[in-house]
Amino acid sequence: MAPIDEKKLSLWNLVSKTDPKNTKKVKFGREFTAIDPYSQIHEATKQFGTAGTGWGWTVERIEYTTTNEIAILVRLWHGIRESYIEQWGQAGLYIDNKDTKKDGDCFKKATTDGLTKCLSYLGFNADVFMGKFDDNKYVQQMSSEFSDKPQKVEPTIPAKEADEFVKIILSDYGAATTTTTLQQAGVKHGTFIRGTLENQFPEMFNSVVVAYKERLKALTSKGEK
Repeated sequence: MAPIDEKKLSLWNLVSKTDPKNTKKVKFGREFTAIDPYSQIHEATKQFGTAGTGWGWTVERIEYTTTNEIAILVRLWHGIRESYIEQWGQAGLYIDNKDTKKDGDCFKKATTDGLTKCLSYLGFNADVFMGKFDDNKYVQQMSSEFSDKPQKVEPTIPAKEADEFVKIILSDYGAATTTTTLQQAGVKHGTFIRGTLENQFPEMFNSVVVAYKERLKALTSKGEK
């Protein structure tokens, strides 16, 4: 079996575990674990940047089913608009069994459902979707990990490998001839920089940030857009 490329799993490893405080058990035909959507938005913003700039979503299609549900196709993009995932979200049109009381939040609920599914494909709250929250021992373990006590962050890749990747990033910054190409290089490496470097190798992270700012200043002073 080929060795696992941990760089490809860097985002997944950072966001796959869920704080039990951000979940609740829901009984709706069957019991399942629901995730607080704003905790997901907070985590996505932490990894990608401000919503609308570093990541975001759009509604691509809206359909109504014969079972009185609304289905919304959500497109989640991150880094650049061309990098996206799509998934359907659904919600009932009514809040009662007789279908007489309309649910005014059905659009928001369906959109949130689609957004949650898209984020899960990137690894966000993967432990919930993998059924691990059905195991009480696992939930207790997560409660301990997410306690208020400071937790030591264990590197997901060796420092030497991270250093080699930093050299590639700095090379790309140096090769940028305009502020636009520099920004594109920043987006290209954004997940690794904000995820792996910022959390696990702060000194490398600071060197990358300084290099970006210095290159941006140099290009701006030359009027290179």
